[in-house]
Amino acid sequence: ESKNLAGVFTPDAQAALVYAMLHLDPQFVILLHHLGCGAYQSLDSDSEPEIRRHMLESGGFHSKMRVEAYLSEKRIKLPKKYIMQLIVEEGARYQSDSIISFLKLDYKKSYEKVRDGMVIVIPLLYDIESGKVYKVPKSLEGSQDMVREEF
Repeated sequence: ESKNLAGVFTPDAQAALVYAMLHLDPQFVILLHHLGCGAYQSLDSDSEPEIRRHMLESGGFHSKMRVEAYLSEKRIKLPKKYIMQLIVEEGARYQSDSIISFLKLDYKKSYEKVRDGMVIVIPLLYDIESGKVYKVPKSLEGSQDMVREEF
């Protein structure tokens, strides 16, 4: 288990994943992001420069820009609460892709287990208010309907 700001796939998380893949034979790798994430909210604020810098360097800003561009291109208007949810979900997809790329580059046998479906990488979203956990949609495309499958 590795906990970190915004669920970023840091070197500590990489080490935990490598250990698990090489010694624990997992069936799943679960990324658990949560609604109301202060790290993602810091992208709209100048009051927490250290957190904002972390998010800029680790892909959080990429997630925000991708969601905003998608909504603008599709001319979709959503309440800020839902936009933030889409940003956190995009962050979870980004980190999930980072895990798979990391394994592909450095741990071929572990990557093959993911590629072949023997290990499944699952990005999830925890709704703190309801206590429910949802599967993050596979793509940003169409996710603005805000319908989520409970895990």
